[in-house]
Formats: sequence, structure tokens, C-alpha cells
Amino acid sequence: MRASPLLLFILLVPASLAQIYSWRDANGEMHYSDQPPTGVARPRILETTKAPAEDGETARRKLAQEEMDFRKRQLDAAEADAKAAKSAAELADRQDNCRKAKAYLQTLESGIRISRSSDKGEPVFLDEQGRQQEISAARRAADSWCK
Repeated sequence: MRASPLLLFILLVPASLAQIYSWRDANGEMHYSDQPPTGVARPRILETTKAPAEDGETARRKLAQEEMDFRKRQLDAAEADAKAAKSAAELADRQDNCRKAKAYLQTLESGIRISRSSDKGEPVFLDEQGRQQEISAARRAADSWCK
């Protein structure tokens, strides 16, 4: 990992010092290259900016800072992705719970006989008062989930 920034520095310095040539061919098309063209009398040399000379320590610090900045951007992006995934999962859960709450409320309001299990496991049907309490609770749940 330590060799990567140094290798990058070594490869980029010569590229920044190269000359760029431009010329038009017989068809009038413009060409650009870092090598002088053959068969062209006077290729135009474009101005290039040379990188300022830096001592080794300054270059190492700069590369280390760039590496830290890059890692921070990667970490921030990963956190943003995780947050977005969590938000999407929460939205999906909310939508599923909304759908279930509305379905249960519709079942209660349809008048179908609803039963619960007693402590002994026997079915006990809801009376009208119990149904109204369940409808009220189901409406609150649907309102809560379906905001």
C-alpha cells in the first residue's frame, strides 16, 4: 500500500513534463500526440505546464493527505449507501405493515365472524363491543403505518 502513492508519483511526473504536438493532416483533420509527427514540416508545440519541483518529504505528505482524503470519501460513500439501504428497508416495512393493517381493518369492517383463542386454546368469537374495540385499534394502527 505504501508503494502505490510512490509509484503514482513516479509515473505522473514524466507525463507532466512531456511536450504535446499538434498538426493537420492532408484531410484537414487535427491530430495531437506526445510524439513529433513524421512527414510534417512544422508541427505546433503546445504549451504545457510543468509541475513545481517538490522535495521528497513534501511529495510524501501530499500523497499521504490525498490517500487519507480518498479513504474518507470512500467511508462517507459507504455510510451514505448503508443509510440509504436502511431507509429503503424501513420504507418497505412501513408499506407492508400499512397493507396488513388496512387488510385487517377491512376484514373487521366486513362483518365476518372473528375469533380469538382462549387460554385453553378454544375459539372465542368477538361480540359487537369487542369488534368495535378491534376496529378502533385497527384504524389507529392503519393511520400510524400509512402516514
